[in-house]
Amino acid sequence: MSTSKSTTLTGLLDPVNGRPVRRHPDTGAYFVKASGSAHFWGRVLDAFVFLVGYVILAAIAAVVRESMMNSGSALGYNDGLWLTLYVVLWFVGLLVYGMIWGTVGSVGDAAAGMRSVRIKNGTTAGAWLGGWRAISWSFFPFFVVMLIASAISGGGDDTWDPKFAAIDRRSGIAQGQAPVPDPKVPAAEQAAAADRQHLPNLYGQRPDARP
Repeated sequence: MSTSKSTTLTGLLDPVNGRPVRRHPDTGAYFVKASGSAHFWGRVLDAFVFLVGYVILAAIAAVVRESMMNSGSALGYNDGLWLTLYVVLWFVGLLVYGMIWGTVGSVGDAAAGMRSVRIKNGTTAGAWLGGWRAISWSFFPFFVVMLIASAISGGGDDTWDPKFAAIDRRSGIAQGQAPVPDPKVPAAEQAAAADRQHLPNLYGQRPDARP
């Protein structure tokens, strides 16, 4: 079950970047989410690093196959075997990169100054869950297509249930600084109170009257 945004917001701001401060429900610890641009470019860098690594592995496999073909080995001519190998390398590579991502953080995390943690308690995914999360994200384009198709057909279900957030490790909160009050919160509370005062009486009583 995902944690709603309202249960994690605190009405406080980070003293460095001014973004909303949130709270891990299980621990009460404060955190600030990474900005959208930092998160996006961090994941783009992760994709680039993974693709470079995969291309290198695929090139090594191609050299090995060429060598086997030159030596007359029948395995070198087995297209199905080598296609399967390339697919296996893809998913094993994702699993390994995800295991690194889920334990010590990815290259994109380090470059963007962020870290992916559980919203409920601030812990990292760990090796195995991190690996499977990386494999799942490799199907994200398919998920987007399915989501658009669902919207066109009238469906409104959101099956993407995020339990993780990328926290900003360069925020003031992450550096141990105290959060500051959000000046918009008192103003919003006063506006809401004023709206309640202007509501019509119900059965001769104010809307907030107690029996």
